[in-house]
Amino acid sequence: MTSVAQPPPSRLKPPELTVVQAPVSDPRVRPLLRELGEEYSARYGKDAHAELARYPDEEFTTERGGVLLLLLEHGEPVAGGAFRRYDENTAELKRIWTHSGHRRRGLARRVVAELEREAGARGYQRIYLTTGPRQPEARGLYLATGYTPLFDTEADPETIGPLPFEKRLTDRHENHDADHDDLASLKVVPTRHYARWAAALAVLVLTAQFLHGLVTNPVWQWRVFGEYVLSETIVTAVGVTLQLTAYSMLLGFVLGTVLAFMRLSASPVLRTVAWTYVWIFRSIPMIVQLVFWFNLGALYRQLGIGIPFGPVFWSVSSNDLIGTIGAALIGLTLHQAAYCAEIVRGGVLSVDRGQLEAAAALGIPRLQQIRRIVLPQAMRAILPTAGSEIISLLKGTSVVYVMAIGELFYQVKVIYGRNGMVIPLLMVATAWYVFLTSVLSVAQYYVERHFARGAERTPGRRSWVR
Repeated sequence: MTSVAQPPPSRLKPPELTVVQAPVSDPRVRPLLRELGEEYSARYGKDAHAELARYPDEEFTTERGGVLLLLLEHGEPVAGGAFRRYDENTAELKRIWTHSGHRRRGLARRVVAELEREAGARGYQRIYLTTGPRQPEARGLYLATGYTPLFDTEADPETIGPLPFEKRLTDRHENHDADHDDLASLKVVPTRHYARWAAALAVLVLTAQFLHGLVTNPVWQWRVFGEYVLSETIVTAVGVTLQLTAYSMLLGFVLGTVLAFMRLSASPVLRTVAWTYVWIFRSIPMIVQLVFWFNLGALYRQLGIGIPFGPVFWSVSSNDLIGTIGAALIGLTLHQAAYCAEIVRGGVLSVDRGQLEAAAALGIPRLQQIRRIVLPQAMRAILPTAGSEIISLLKGTSVVYVMAIGELFYQVKVIYGRNGMVIPLLMVATAWYVFLTSVLSVAQYYVERHFARGAERTPGRRSWVR
């Protein structure tokens, strides 16, 4: 790996900018290649990004007479560029890039100047480059930095094709001290986000007004809130809510995983059954399903085991077998399974099929492929949506109040129906839901970080709110 260049103090102005040499394989180079590919494709067609693969990576290494530089701000790449050996006396500039979030700061000028300095230090006497006819900002950059156009500047660029430029370095690099002063004098301005600052100020004002109302408005009745928020009745109801969430989500994901693989099956029967299940249970509102299962005894008075379409060997009353809690769990589980099936299916489809083909070629059994190869990678795509679904279910358990189950919202409703303190009791429920969803959000962050190890977009370690 190419060693990191340590620039002299005069080049570190402003102090948060540093210049490093890096191989093309460095992870910090990936944003450069990705954005260049997207920009080439947008301007010249979907196949234009092949220009990035025109030269092998070795062309941009010191051993082959080239270099790739990155401009870092607080350790993050904000601009970059490279040159390769064009001939004995000439370096060819390639891959000049400024991050899309850091344009109009003078960073491209700084990159070009750094590349010129590096080329001069390696004995090159001339810089050569070409830019596309649909990149007027690049053309303006090179004209403004002293490059000589090797084409008719009055002609239509589309009739010329790639626009060539050159620049002589012999006189410029005879005095290295003056060269360093030129680099230091380049003005790089900080990123300014006026709209973002205005939006942040508006949000802070609105937040301050809301908090002021919470403190000064007597209708909130914080004394009543404090009396009930940790009362035995409310804490017991929170426990019921957590049980309903845990059991229905666990069973929902088990059933949903089975349905997901049924939908991915080669069997048309399994695919059709799974698709029909998802279609039906996503179409019916949860509250309708809960009321239906609560009244199952009216439709089937007895449930039994026997020969299909034949005699029944054992039976039991539906109301005895499925109580109120059982009906709630069945309704929540079947409802969640439909959504979980789609979450798991999407995660499995995100795994590169080539890995499965490679595993099959190695003779790895199908179930082991799923368990050891597919699911660990699919979890990166599954977890963000699954976490949101669990939080949604935690709040969604409040609909079982129609079945008179003593979960959090039902108990709050009973209490404020008795004492008339609607607002403070609703705040009790709100506080508990906010606390529980916050705990789940933090847990989701750490689980995601665990499964994202080794991935390019590993969640940041500085804050779980990112």
